[in-house]
Amino acid sequence: MKSVRANGIDIAYEDCGSGPPLLLLHGFSLDHSMWAAQMEELQRSYRLIAPDLRGLGKTEAPSEPFSLETMADDAAGLLEAIDISAAAVAGFSLGGYTLLQLLARHPLKIRAAAFVSTQAGADTVEAREPRLRIARLVVDEGMEPFASAFIPQLFDPAYLAAHPREIAHTQSVIESQRPNSIALVLDAMRQRPDMRFYLKDFTQPAAVIGGLADALVPAQSMRDLHEGLPDCTIDLLEGVGHMSPVEAPEQVSFQLDQLMQRAGMWM
Repeated sequence: MKSVRANGIDIAYEDCGSGPPLLLLHGFSLDHSMWAAQMEELQRSYRLIAPDLRGLGKTEAPSEPFSLETMADDAAGLLEAIDISAAAVAGFSLGGYTLLQLLARHPLKIRAAAFVSTQAGADTVEAREPRLRIARLVVDEGMEPFASAFIPQLFDPAYLAAHPREIAHTQSVIESQRPNSIALVLDAMRQRPDMRFYLKDFTQPAAVIGGLADALVPAQSMRDLHEGLPDCTIDLLEGVGHMSPVEAPEQVSFQLDQLMQRAGMWM
């Protein structure tokens, strides 16, 4: 991986292909490798930039609390540091929360926006307490108990049973994360603002992509996100859980390519 200093931290990222740029933002407790299928497929037509988000993977781990706004500034700083004035951005789950903040804080850097298995609302009161509990668990007991409990929530049961190699890779990525960083990211997600009221202001071409069997983001939340965006398509996939880029790589890659073309981002 490459590394660059941006927004006060060292950000690790993969950079492949050539052409119009597409920035790929991964999900909670994961790293850039969740986009491997999209990077392999789309690098034929586009330049793919896939960073590890703040505190995750090989990107620098901060010691102080941070917000999703800070993570959005990291993404904008990365683009600036590698001389990309504007890009299409795909955000998966946590990456989608970050993308919403990017649109609010750095709208001129976003040519098109793909929201993958994510939502625009804030945590409910009921959702905030489990995040605190998980943060305590990983700090006290390490990543393995959390990874074992989280994996079944990420994938549709049929995919979970049929793809042991992909499951093992995802679990190993989660187990490799730093517990203190995971706790800080959990706190950032717990305190994220409700962005539904701002969706009407985001006029860039957009797409919502996800799985109908997602156990973490309800399909209705993805439909609400779609309905709130002025120029947006939606594709919710049958038999696909939360990890849509991994479970349905061809469909997700196709929708990203369609968005890039709709935004006029092709060679």
